[in-house]
Amino acid sequence: MTNLMHLLMDFTCMERLPRCLDHEAYDASKILEDKHLAALKEGLSGEHTAALERYQQAREDSRFLELEAMFLAAFSVARELR
Repeated sequence: MTNLMHLLMDFTCMERLPRCLDHEAYDASKILEDKHLAALKEGLSGEHTAALERYQQAREDSRFLELEAMFLAAFSVARELR
């Protein structure tokens, strides 16, 4: 992505995405996710906890790439509609 595209994506994520997000559903989902994660970590050894944290980082990296791809796809569609 170009610097301009990064700037547009940052703006979209910071200014527009929150307006489109169902905050009530998102908050409920995050609470449930945190609850399950805490239960999972409770039963793990230090080595397994470290492996889980590496997995979580890899998943977060993938999620960012997916978000970036969704932004680029939506931008492409918007340009075509113009």
